[in-house]
Amino acid sequence: MTREDIARRRSTTGVLRGSALGLTLGLALGLAAGVALWAAHPPVGAEFVAFLVGPLLVAAMRTVSGGGPLDRMTPVRRDLVATSPALLAGIVGYGAMIAWLIAPAGVIGWALLVLIQALWLGLWAALVAPHLHRAAMPLLVAAAWVGMDMLRGLVPMSGFSWGALAYSQVDVAWFVPLGRTLGASGVTFVVVALSVALVDGLIGMWTGDREDPPRAPLVQAVGLALAVTLVTVGAPATQGSLDVLAVQGNDIEHWVRQDADPPRTITGNLHRMTLEAVRDQGAPDLVVWPESAIDRDPARPAWRDLGVLASEAAAEAGLLVAGVSLDGIDDPARERIVGAWLVGPEGTSEVRDLYIKRRPVPFGEYVPARRWLSWIPALDQVPRDAVAGAGAQAFAVAPGVTVAVVICFETLFSDLVRTNVLAGQDAGVILAITNDASFERSSEPDQHLAQSRMRAIETGRWVVHAALSGSSAFVDPEGRVHAATDLFTQATIRRDVPIAVGRTPFLVLGDVVGIAGAAVLLLLALLALTDGVMRRTRTRRR
Repeated sequence: MTREDIARRRSTTGVLRGSALGLTLGLALGLAAGVALWAAHPPVGAEFVAFLVGPLLVAAMRTVSGGGPLDRMTPVRRDLVATSPALLAGIVGYGAMIAWLIAPAGVIGWALLVLIQALWLGLWAALVAPHLHRAAMPLLVAAAWVGMDMLRGLVPMSGFSWGALAYSQVDVAWFVPLGRTLGASGVTFVVVALSVALVDGLIGMWTGDREDPPRAPLVQAVGLALAVTLVTVGAPATQGSLDVLAVQGNDIEHWVRQDADPPRTITGNLHRMTLEAVRDQGAPDLVVWPESAIDRDPARPAWRDLGVLASEAAAEAGLLVAGVSLDGIDDPARERIVGAWLVGPEGTSEVRDLYIKRRPVPFGEYVPARRWLSWIPALDQVPRDAVAGAGAQAFAVAPGVTVAVVICFETLFSDLVRTNVLAGQDAGVILAITNDASFERSSEPDQHLAQSRMRAIETGRWVVHAALSGSSAFVDPEGRVHAATDLFTQATIRRDVPIAVGRTPFLVLGDVVGIAGAAVLLLLALLALTDGVMRRTRTRRR
């Protein structure tokens, strides 16, 4: 390439930056990034599209930054304009991805959650935009992205990190060893860093308008690809197995037809199907009923029969884990417990153990700031607030064998699953019980199952994903799905599930990549804050 070619290409990109045309192009790139973010996950599930999200957003930020009208704006307005492509990407991508939330939470609840996710993506863009000229830009961008995912899983309220790019890669065998070592955060980091480095290096070589040698991003891309290739961590060893029967008992499409008594109908279905399976194939080692299998507290006289049905099923099967909804202890009128019972042949009168959900879902199982939000009609569906469980826990289901239980959206939180697995004696199997009936025939069950698949990869454990209305499945330590059921059908699935007896590097180390990413994001925020203070000080002096 001649110097004249380089000059011509630089002048072209320079004219675009900060101009009205550049702003339009930047928003178009942000829109494309949002579509790619959505399409990488179910229902489309095109995992390769995830590699377009980072490069599109970096290109969008470069297109709208510097020169033209932006230089005549105040710093605050300039930052808002520069982050607008990322905000648009978040609104489009997360908005389409979690559109299933409209059914249970209404448009207002859905819009609020989408806005929060989009603001996180906008914050990421605002913090990385000043550093796009650095040679290590792809690594910095990826670290900040991972930090954003981790922090949006904590704030606000209990967090909601749905749609992390790692969940789009559960079908890619290349990432399985990396997931066992560095978890979902490590997979997301490599997806963003590798794609940004490769695209940025190629564009830099074509335009010649990078201050740094364009070789740097390409070297980073090759290094990351080689590092992932060299990671060859296998699944932990196994010792013995559990014969597990998972029962899916809800075929009531509530938006089409109403049932006169859903709690009794569903528990009755689970009871009948369990007895039929035991009589046809013999008693398993463990029966798993999903979340909300017993959806009213059997301690109430009006619902005592639900406890009787569970007791009869346990007496036939031997051991039952069942999702339960119980009245709160301190204030039954205002609080409730979302949990799982471990029931033996002695029945529900002597429950062996109770796991209480540690991360209730905001606006789904409790209403934050209920006093000020009571005017929202959709929140009438959450009349009582679920209390959070005290800490990590596992169930002992046989001599020397424990299973870790997670409920519903707890599959989102890798550290929660990890600590439950490590509670006491290491759990050899994970039971992920969920309801998912509120989201109708949407892509939510498939997106949810992808989280269980990533947790299986991270921990090296089989996951029994038992959903009240589907899709239920067994997931092996490679993240592969077995015996998946259809939505809103009565079904049973059964298999011998190997019991893991070792630890993956992720179980030993925890989410070190996520923690490091959060530290990078906070450091960038501190630098931005310091720079803002210094600019204001200089302006006042002038």
